[in-house]
Amino acid sequence: MKKISLVLFVFVFFIAVFTVSYASEQDYKATLAKMPGYAESTEKGILVDLVKAIASESGKEISLVVEPFARSMNNVTSGEADFHMPLIAIPGIDMATLEYDYSTETIFHVNFVLYTKKGSNITIDNLPDSKVETDIAHTPYFDFPIKGSANLESSLKKVSAGRIDAFIFADFAIDPLIKQNNFTDIKRDLFKVYDVKIILPKNGRGGDTDKFLSETIAKLRANGTYDKIMGPLEVPYDNWQP
Repeated sequence: MKKISLVLFVFVFFIAVFTVSYASEQDYKATLAKMPGYAESTEKGILVDLVKAIASESGKEISLVVEPFARSMNNVTSGEADFHMPLIAIPGIDMATLEYDYSTETIFHVNFVLYTKKGSNITIDNLPDSKVETDIAHTPYFDFPIKGSANLESSLKKVSAGRIDAFIFADFAIDPLIKQNNFTDIKRDLFKVYDVKIILPKNGRGGDTDKFLSETIAKLRANGTYDKIMGPLEVPYDNWQP
């Protein structure tokens, strides 16, 4: 009887140790949108470096996945992750219409650029009457008809070929694709500058995560680490042309 009790005790002990160990490895689950420069894999990208710095500064374990934009956001709204980044914050938007909460912290600012074919005479004023695309996760944030794209490079090729009139997205993600593909027939114009936030579970369920992120990012700002990592993203619009 004593032998059985001892075996049972050892079994329960190891289960408890395993459970605590596993939990410690899962303090937070982060999900990032896969985009050039921002997050290309779990080992490459400015936002990947930011998540790793948050983990290092806080001493918390943050598991990380990099997924297509819409899927990454869904990881938060479905409860599979604690936070997603990045997402533009639309001024004056009714938060009740969204499936998530914005973080208190603004992590950087982004230049959304209007990419059109040179000589097409497409401007911001006539976009409602034009064929326009943006990343598929961003279609709800425009007040004119716009189609979602699951492939940024393909959308640029459509602009170059005249199959669509315009593409709108972040310059930091799109400009490298223009240079890599030598799209010399594409014109760039500033569309709008947005605050960029982290998104959290809806109705305050991400409150503790928001507090953790704000406090840790404040420490990273204070010791200079934040600026070193995020500096390449925090730049004014440059009206260069291909």
